[in-house]
Amino acid sequence: MIHSFRKFILYFIISLSLITDYYSQIKPEENSFLHQNLIVSLESGLSYGFTDYSTSNLQPLIRGSIEYYPIIINNARIGLSVFGGGFRIGQSDYRGTFTSNDYPFLRQLPGDTYTDMIQLGGTVNIGYALSQSLIPYIGVGRAYINFSPKNSNGKILEFNSKNIYNRNIFSFVVEGGFKFRISDRFSINAAASYYPTTSDYLDDISASKKDDSFLSGIVGISYAFIGRSDSDGDGISDNDDQCPGTPKGVTVDESGCPIDSDKDGIPDYLDKCPGTPIGVNVDKFGCPVDSDEDGVPDYLDKCANTPAGIIVDTNGCPLDQDKDSVPDYLDKCPNTPAGIAVDNYGCPLDSDNDGVPDFKDKCPGTPINTKVDLNGCPEASTQEDKFYQFILRGDDTFINNTATLKEPAKLLLNEIAFYIQNQPDSKWRIEGHMDSQGSVSGIKKLSYDRAKAVYDYLISQGLSQNQFTIYGLGDSFPIANNNTEEGRSTNRRIMIIRED
Repeated sequence: MIHSFRKFILYFIISLSLITDYYSQIKPEENSFLHQNLIVSLESGLSYGFTDYSTSNLQPLIRGSIEYYPIIINNARIGLSVFGGGFRIGQSDYRGTFTSNDYPFLRQLPGDTYTDMIQLGGTVNIGYALSQSLIPYIGVGRAYINFSPKNSNGKILEFNSKNIYNRNIFSFVVEGGFKFRISDRFSINAAASYYPTTSDYLDDISASKKDDSFLSGIVGISYAFIGRSDSDGDGISDNDDQCPGTPKGVTVDESGCPIDSDKDGIPDYLDKCPGTPIGVNVDKFGCPVDSDEDGVPDYLDKCANTPAGIIVDTNGCPLDQDKDSVPDYLDKCPNTPAGIAVDNYGCPLDSDNDGVPDFKDKCPGTPINTKVDLNGCPEASTQEDKFYQFILRGDDTFINNTATLKEPAKLLLNEIAFYIQNQPDSKWRIEGHMDSQGSVSGIKKLSYDRAKAVYDYLISQGLSQNQFTIYGLGDSFPIANNNTEEGRSTNRRIMIIRED
C-alpha cells in the first residue's frame, strides 16, 4: 500500500508539472474561467497516515468545498476556500507488544486498526490561469479534526474509550492542485493535501516524539454559481471593465481601458506621437495640435496663426532675415542694415518724405516738396540761401537728464538768433524730442522743458515771442532705433523749424 500511495503522489506531481509546462507556453485568449469567483466542489480520493504503526493503508476520503475569489488581477486570483468531509486512515503492525509514552508497562498492540475522521477547515488560495481552461493553485490554512481510533471490527480502542487524549484537534493544511474547465460552469479538479496535526494519538498510541500527520489525494468536480464574463478578453471582467469592447491584444489598465502612457486621451495603440507632454492639446492621432499648420505645434509656437505656406523658424515665427521685426513675407525692403528703424513694410523711415531714408539723410526735416540731393539736403539754388530748420543734438545742448543749457550750446543759439533777427517776418516752431527711456509722462515733460529752455534763451536775445510756438513731443517721432545707445542719442534733439 505504501508503494501504491507513493506512486499515486509521484504520478500526480509529474502530471501536474507536465500540464503546467504545456499550458504555460500557450497565450490565453480569454480569462472567463479565471473570473468564476464562487465555486462549489465535491471530491473523493484516498488518505494516507503517518503514525506510530509500521505500516499505513490507503483509505477512502470524501470532501465538499466552497471557494470564493474576490481578488482577480490579470491572470491571478486570490480567495478563500471552506471545506468539510469525512475519511479514514488505516494502519497495520504485528509486533505484538510495545512500549508507549503514556503507559508504564508493555502494551498490547492491535494488528489492524483504522481511525474515522471528520474535518472542517479553510485555506487561502492563490491561483494563476495558464490558459482559458487550466488554473493551478496552492492553498494554506487550518482545519478542525475530530477523530476516533478503532480496531478492525469497529470497536473503539482502549485509550480512545478512556478519553486519555483530546479527540478534537486543529491541524495546519498545505494544498496544491489545479482546475481544468470542461464547460462554462463545470470543471474537474485534483489536489494533494498535507495535514501536520497537533496530536500523536491518531492511532490511539503515542510511541514517538513526533505528532501524527496524514496526506490526502483527491479528484472531484466543481460548479461555478457566479462567473464574471470578460467579453473583450482583456482580463478585466465586464462588471469592472470601464472600457468594454477593447480590441484583442491591446494592453489595458486595472479598469480595462487601453494604456495611455502620456495621458493625452489617445491610447498608446492609436497614438502616433507617444510621449506628448502632459496638458498639451492633441488631435485624434495623439499628436500636438498645430492650428496654423506651419509644422510647429501650438504649445511651442510663439507666432500662432501664421498664414499658410509661410516658412517659419523653430519657434513657429515667420523668417526675418534682416532682423528688422518685419517678417520676410511682408518686408518690402529686405536686407535693411541692422539697427535701422523701419516702417510697417520693413522699409527705413523717411520722416521728411524726401525720398532719402533717415539713416542716410544728412538734412532731416526738409520741407515738403523740396528737391534734395542724394544726402537728403535741398539742392543748390541761385536764390538767396534760406535755412528752413536747425537741429540741435540733445547731448550737446543740455546737461544730462535736465533742461539746463550747456555753455557751448549758447554760442550756437546766438548764431541762430542772429539769423532769425534778419528774418523779422519768419515764423518758427521749436520741437523737443526724446528717446523712449523712462515713463511716458516724464519723457513728455522733459521734451517740453528743453524746448521751452531754447525758446527762453532766444527771446532773451531780443527775438519776438510771436515768431515761435513750442512743442514737447516726447518720443513720438524717433528718427533712429531706440534699441541702441547711438539711436537713442540721435533721437534726443531740439528741432527749430521754419513754418512760413
